[in-house]
Amino acid sequence: MPGAKWFPDFRGNFVEAVLAHEVRNPGASAVIAVSEPFDDGAVSRSELTFSQLREESAALAARLAEAGVRPGDRVAAYVPDIAEGIVAFYATAWIGAVWTACGQDYAPAAAAARMGQLEPKVLIAADGYRNAGKWHDKRADTADLAERLPGDVRVIEVRRGAEPGAPGALVGAESWDEAISRGRKLMEESGEPAVEKVAFDHPLWVLFSSGTTGTPKGIVHGHGGVLLEHLKVLGLHAGLRAGDRLLWFTTPSWMMWNYRTSAPLVGATAVCFEGHPTRPPEALWEAVAREEVTIFGTSPGQILASRKAGIRPAAQFDLSALRAIGSSGSTMPADSFRWIHDEVGGVPTLSISGGTDVVSAFAGGQDV
Repeated sequence: MPGAKWFPDFRGNFVEAVLAHEVRNPGASAVIAVSEPFDDGAVSRSELTFSQLREESAALAARLAEAGVRPGDRVAAYVPDIAEGIVAFYATAWIGAVWTACGQDYAPAAAAARMGQLEPKVLIAADGYRNAGKWHDKRADTADLAERLPGDVRVIEVRRGAEPGAPGALVGAESWDEAISRGRKLMEESGEPAVEKVAFDHPLWVLFSSGTTGTPKGIVHGHGGVLLEHLKVLGLHAGLRAGDRLLWFTTPSWMMWNYRTSAPLVGATAVCFEGHPTRPPEALWEAVAREEVTIFGTSPGQILASRKAGIRPAAQFDLSALRAIGSSGSTMPADSFRWIHDEVGGVPTLSISGGTDVVSAFAGGQDV
């Protein structure tokens, strides 16, 4: 509908809907981040309540504002699927800045082909990520990416596993802990920053096409549109509600990261998973059971790998909290629907259809 102007009198912010749940139930879980198993079988795990998500997002928002980030400026992230990525997104939206991100499986040139179009003021990057039992140090790639981005980009580094001072260490980057600490001090002096009131179509984030037909193309989504769309698709289509937990295996490069990250809009928990979906084959099923996941989003490939590995999820794990399996990314074969019904406790399969252009689903489903 070219030229249409929706809700011209609207002034609000995506973050306000999340803060409403924080007021109602500050101690409820908003974000859980887990990893694939380490060699000894242990996993990395962190959790943020709605109150903690608010406090950390506000602190980072204060720090970004102090660093000169203004409404409409861009903040880019080069991170795996970790809690800090969600905090950074909410902090960015809090001050009316524009979010963009990609996973660290992208090479610096591929990430720059996307982020560079937006001329970000800040780059938030992790020092590395864990996948298939290996630690991938990404500091040298982050330095390369920062050099490829136009202008003088401030780097905030989430330090997780790399040895300080090891080859490839980022020079001059502010650590995540330093940024949060500085933001907290600013709030002690001046109070929590006000959530920026923006227009309905004010950019919330920019997603990118795959780049298979040339330079990746940016797709801009506004605060109001995403708010309505995700309340609809999560609250009505998926039936997600306060107290539920949504784990959808994804990376920040894919629109399903944005979809999953919106779970707190309806008072639910966004569950992040860092690692390989099928190495070991039971890793995701273990996470679903351990975190009492309500809706588990995956791919037909992961389901097929589970079948080939002889996994029987309902027999091997306590999936009593699970109400539905979500599937996206490719077509689900008919026999996989039957396998899920037989081996995952008879839960329905919600094979959704959507895309980056709507950052949502055209067709969904609901557990009944």
